[in-house]
Amino acid sequence: MNSYNVIFKGEIAEGKDRHKLSQALAKFLKVPEANAHLLFSGKPVCIKKALPEDEALAIKAKLNTAGIITYIKQSTIQQATTTPVATTPKKVVKSTIEPVQHAKPTTKSNNDLSIGWQEVFAVFDEFQADKLGYWGALRSPELAAKSPKEIRKAQNTVGFNGLAFIFGSFYYIYKGMWKKAVYLFLFLMLLNVTILTLASFITDKDLSKLPLLINSVIYALTANYDYYRYYKLGETTWSWIPKWMSGWLGLTSTAAIAISIALIITYIRIAGPLNVAFVKESYLEDYRQTTIGQAFDTWASCISTSWVEQQASNGVITVVYTCHMKLKDFKRISKKASEAITGKVDETFSSAITRASLKIHFLINLDDTFEVNNARWQLSFGKEKQYSPYITATNALDDIFSNSLNKAIGEIFTPQNVLINQVTK
Repeated sequence: MNSYNVIFKGEIAEGKDRHKLSQALAKFLKVPEANAHLLFSGKPVCIKKALPEDEALAIKAKLNTAGIITYIKQSTIQQATTTPVATTPKKVVKSTIEPVQHAKPTTKSNNDLSIGWQEVFAVFDEFQADKLGYWGALRSPELAAKSPKEIRKAQNTVGFNGLAFIFGSFYYIYKGMWKKAVYLFLFLMLLNVTILTLASFITDKDLSKLPLLINSVIYALTANYDYYRYYKLGETTWSWIPKWMSGWLGLTSTAAIAISIALIITYIRIAGPLNVAFVKESYLEDYRQTTIGQAFDTWASCISTSWVEQQASNGVITVVYTCHMKLKDFKRISKKASEAITGKVDETFSSAITRASLKIHFLINLDDTFEVNNARWQLSFGKEKQYSPYITATNALDDIFSNSLNKAIGEIFTPQNVLINQVTK
């Protein structure tokens, strides 16, 4: 008895959704959805083997109705027999398989894309990124044979997507890659809170804008290749993602786990220094117009501000506020202050300053109160010298709550300060 194979060549009926059909075919063949894109490589794939004629025709008709174009091919494996075969010639019986009329097959062509995307896809096609993957394409003989100039040109063509840099996950969703959009968002969310949490233990600088830049760069560098795989192969998630994460249950479970981890890390970051929040939400007796946090964080003289909680070896807890000054304004005002106090303009001192910041220390008492302990400038002169004069805390507070800069700088040039403080190496 003759047997037949059902062959699929990656063709689907015109007007059908490739992504939905790839999922349906993966389910029908009981293969992982993440690997369904391999069926659309363009090469003939035998999806059913050695079937009776009627069964092969039935499967072909069923798939054709769904929009999946298949072909019937007689199997080359013949059934084994132990009975003698007659040598008399037999009448050749014509196969009952008749050509089946079906919708016009269609495979997505690069010609359907914009000129810009055609150029991007042409580079990926040349280096067989659909078959070898991204890293395999980087090691392909075709790429190795290119000159450095040609390689740079190819990298410039496919390496960066400006719209993805600006719109991030929204761009992925717009292009139909919503699963990858969700997973990228969750991954970057975890990465962001981790970076900010670790940074808070290392430095008091404001790094809140750094994650935004990191996110934009990652979206821009991955969007072209991800869309290429989605358009050409119907790939909705990455091949390295476990099978259980490809479906709705896996997606929602992963999202719940990632959000929970992010909340825990965020809590560790913001809930640890409770004394910082205590100081910022309070007010000072002589400055009841607004809270400390509102006045200090909106001081117009600062480029950025930061708050840290410190505990000495003897158990004393201090909250330290730092204002990183606008250097140009600081130099301009310091020249005027120097002239007003000393009677002459000290151009040398002001012009040599490379960085200026003002720190105010709040001492936390055991009875759940606090007090302003001291105020101190930190002035840098290049990499080797610093000048850290203490000033009267009241002068600094007057400037902060009046949103100006005058008294705190003027005290730097008083004779007492010049004698007490010195430039240290």
